[in-house]
Amino acid sequence: MIFATVGTQLPFERLMRALDDWAGMHPERPVVMQLSDSDYRPRHCQFVAYTRPAEWEQYFNEADLVVSHAGMGTILKSLELGKPLIMMPRLAALGEHRNDHQMATSARFDGYSNIRIVNDSIELTAALNDPPAATLPVDSKENVNLNALIGALKQFVDGGVIKNG
Repeated sequence: MIFATVGTQLPFERLMRALDDWAGMHPERPVVMQLSDSDYRPRHCQFVAYTRPAEWEQYFNEADLVVSHAGMGTILKSLELGKPLIMMPRLAALGEHRNDHQMATSARFDGYSNIRIVNDSIELTAALNDPPAATLPVDSKENVNLNALIGALKQFVDGGVIKNG
């Protein structure tokens, strides 16, 4: 199952429409979308506007692929669980966000083996047809550095202070 999530602040219809179009051509791959407050209603996917945290976690855990905006919660959870993630940053020029911070966020995760960054529907289709591989969960001994990075990012996101050393 593919789980697509766009967070709770803004809809992301460019991503949802492109994924729904792909799902129409691949009915063998179930897709569940968390849409936020969107007027768009997918034709080929199961969808919800919002999920409670436990529901979001369940969808995430059941997914074999996650598709998302460049939201830190989704990125961290993908890294933590080693889930393959296709990430499309929102663009301010298209009215999808107030600024282009998601472009900067996604650029920081370019090169991670379980993350693929796409910028449009053509790149999304290619990534869905050849998704990134899953990686080892963060708590495995092989991922000590990644575990430290995720811990620091979580601390930062939660408003804590990150100390060197």
